Amino acid sequence: MLSIRKTLLLTAIMFACSFSLFGEERVVGRLVKSSVSGVDTTRLYEPLVTIVRDSVLGVQNLSIRLSGVRPRDSKVYEFYNDSAKDNPAIWRRRRRNVTVRPGNAYISVNIGEDVNTIVVNYEYFGRRGFGNAVYVIAVEK
Repeated sequence: MLSIRKTLLLTAIMFACSFSLFGEERVVGRLVKSSVSGVDTTRLYEPLVTIVRDSVLGVQNLSIRLSGVRPRDSKVYEFYNDSAKDNPAIWRRRRRNVTVRPGNAYISVNIGEDVNTIVVNYEYFGRRGFGNAVYVIAVEK
C-alpha cells in the first residue's frame, strides 16, 4: 500500500506530464456574423466567443463556445482534424449530444493587420435535409 506522500508525489508528476502532453491554447474572439441555412442568427448569441485549440497525438481539436442570449441558445461545437487523411483542410465534428448527422466542416483563418478572422462553415444533415451553419469570428492580435 502506498503512503500518502508517495501518492501525492505520483499525482503531481502525472499532473505535470499532462500539461506537456496536452498543450491547450485558449483565445477569446468577437462574433461578427452567424447564419444557419441562410438565416441570420447573430442576434441569438453574445458577442464574446471562446475558442480552445489543442493537439493530442497528432489529432488537432478545436472547440468553439457560443454563449446565447438565452441559455437554451448556447452552443458548443467540437471539431477534430486528423492530418493523416487525404485533405487536411476538412475537419469533422464530434458527435456528443448531436441530433443531426454531421457533415464536413471547413475552417479557414484570414490574417489581417490588426484582426484575424476565423470562418467556420459546418454542413449537416437533419430531419429537414441538408443545412449549413456559418460563423465568422474576429480575433485581435
